Amino acid sequence: MSYVKLTKEQLLIEIDNKSKAIINMGQQLTAITPKMETFDIFLIAALNRTVNISKAYTALIRDNNFIAAAPLVRINIDTLLRLYASIISEYDRNTFASKVMGGELIMKMKLRGTKQNLSDSLLYTEISKVKNMEWVTDIYKAGNSFVHLEKSHIFSSLKVADDKERIINMSIGFHDSFVPESEKFGSAVWMNKIIDSIIQQAQIWTYEKAQRVGFDIEKLNEIKS
Repeated sequence: MSYVKLTKEQLLIEIDNKSKAIINMGQQLTAITPKMETFDIFLIAALNRTVNISKAYTALIRDNNFIAAAPLVRINIDTLLRLYASIISEYDRNTFASKVMGGELIMKMKLRGTKQNLSDSLLYTEISKVKNMEWVTDIYKAGNSFVHLEKSHIFSSLKVADDKERIINMSIGFHDSFVPESEKFGSAVWMNKIIDSIIQQAQIWTYEKAQRVGFDIEKLNEIKS
């Protein structure tokens, strides 16, 4: 889908619809087999985090609170990176999940076949090597600017009224009127792409699980929550 051809509200509706699809994925996991694997628990937690962060994002954007919504883009990227870490870590997926649930930090784990720690920088660098995922590094870094009090926060509270006279308007209030619409639109585009990628990561596991137990993958499309 070409997200740039949609309106901001249409992008938000896309996010809401994706959350419904993610919730349905939980039903698909149990339909494959009622026997839970450790990674199932990790994945369900990641997907639950995603739908709740996404719901908060769309609500805040609609409430003209971009300042609070923008950091949530970065949080969903965090979820994406952690799911990808389960693929490239030194452990198999279930052991990876067990280690995380036991309190081991992902950043202390190693990239498979190396002595490199799975730091955020390594994770976004590695996933950016995947075809059509080159954007992750830039969006991760852009997202950080909304988590920490930096330039992006300063300029979201002011607007140049007269460049020649060097006059600016500043404001404290419950609004994001000084944030360009293009920036809000862009964040909604990237939020959609991030959620698409999270869904893709979940589908990889779901298909792997179905193949292991001999479940017909096509039947997953018949399952509705």
